[in-house]
Amino acid sequence: MDYILIALIVTFAVLNVGSSVLAADIPLDQELETVNSETATLALGCFWGPDASFGALEGIIRTRVGYAGGTTESPTYQMIEDHTETIEIDYDPEVISYRELVEIFFESHNPYSPAYSTQYASLILYQNKKQQKTALEVKEELEAESGREIETVIKELDHFYRAEDYHQKYRLQQQQDFKNHYLDQMSMKQFINSPAVTKVNGYISGSGERDNIIKNIGKLGLTTELQERLLKLNNIDPEECVTFCKTEDADNVQIKEEESNAELREQLTDLQYKVTQLDATEPAFNNKYWDNKEPGIYVDLVSGEPLFSSKDKFESGSGWPSFTRPLVEENIVEVEDKKLWMTRIEVRSREADSHLGHVFEDGPEPTGLRYCVNSAALRFIPAEDLAEEGYEEFEDQF
Repeated sequence: MDYILIALIVTFAVLNVGSSVLAADIPLDQELETVNSETATLALGCFWGPDASFGALEGIIRTRVGYAGGTTESPTYQMIEDHTETIEIDYDPEVISYRELVEIFFESHNPYSPAYSTQYASLILYQNKKQQKTALEVKEELEAESGREIETVIKELDHFYRAEDYHQKYRLQQQQDFKNHYLDQMSMKQFINSPAVTKVNGYISGSGERDNIIKNIGKLGLTTELQERLLKLNNIDPEECVTFCKTEDADNVQIKEEESNAELREQLTDLQYKVTQLDATEPAFNNKYWDNKEPGIYVDLVSGEPLFSSKDKFESGSGWPSFTRPLVEENIVEVEDKKLWMTRIEVRSREADSHLGHVFEDGPEPTGLRYCVNSAALRFIPAEDLAEEGYEEFEDQF
């Protein structure tokens, strides 16, 4: 009997560990597990919609819905009493600020209209003096700008009571396949607190931005079939994603000083360092060379090795410099990149090992290739300066 009991205990423990591992194996959850988050508590009508729309924002780690603002203890949906439907938002202040959340809060509903019931009132429930000051400042600025009085009540949070499980991530729970997929892997508590579930709840409702959905699709712990369904729900063709140039937005990439190359940090701007050394992507249509039409060559910013020619540059519509071929083929190294769900071919410089961008097979003739490259990884040498800069071997091309 003792052996049987021990075997049952061991089996139970293994099954529980397995369940925990499956939940922890979701890349986005792992990525955000150690983020030093702060919490905002807001109420702006029925909590299902804001739970999704705020959850889809970059910088939001998790959301929960519940009841707050009143005096009755332990309210429920059936007995909400003097409380209001509220969302609790954990966010990364390095990515999105409390002020930005308050501004989005005011933009997301009509704060000038009196609430028709306490349950759906407009509230900002601050947790410290700094939040109180920010909320009041934004409110006063909007009133001055509009000439109208805002009805939103700003007061200190007393207690947040979490709502019943069936209210949590409500939009996702209406999609049975997605709900079953996650709850087969994790407990309801993990489900409610999962950053990946928070994002999918937002994306299912149509609240996510296209680039963010594509960037995050491979981190959400979904099967390929569910990834494709989520993309299609947002009018994104899964086949189209394989031509997507971006990696992580440079603004979201942090440089860890203790791990950085001090010499290169002296030479490069933060953006240049993030792109070349940390594989980040600069903003489309807001970079140095995307629209440059001058004749000349593009060299690696770090090593100076020649990479591309203006004669092979074309307007791709992507917002980044695009080329049909390398200037010196052996200076380009191709690496398989599986970081964003789809498999792509990353291009790097041979000598400096700088991240440059990606190459795709949707370019114009004669090569049919599109080298999609970050301006921040390049230095442009005008044709008239080639000899002076030590690149006279390419003068005859111009």
